[in-house]
Amino acid sequence: MPFNRKFIIEGENLIIANCEFHHQLVNEKKYVNGGGWWKLDRETSTFTLYGESFDFGAASIEDIALCISKGNVFSNKYCINNISKDYSFKYDTGTEILNLNKTKWITLPK
Repeated sequence: MPFNRKFIIEGENLIIANCEFHHQLVNEKKYVNGGGWWKLDRETSTFTLYGESFDFGAASIEDIALCISKGNVFSNKYCINNISKDYSFKYDTGTEILNLNKTKWITLPK
């Protein structure tokens, strides 16, 4: 079975893992707010997120940034391995790379 680098937003959790299909990362489908793909620069410990899930569509940058700002970034669907403090996060829009650890450019919900 081939594994791919995929992520989803489920509730206020960003789940990043290797899997074949995005739906394999899901606990409660009704709480999924999209997903996409990722790549990791091991030298800088930076995840770059991009694209969209074939199962759930694209996650909004605002939803991704909210998860990161709350420290809700996990490397498995069970949300027991929090990696939010171990890495930095960026988003590739296709025309620019946005630093998601600095969220001044968006207004986060309270």
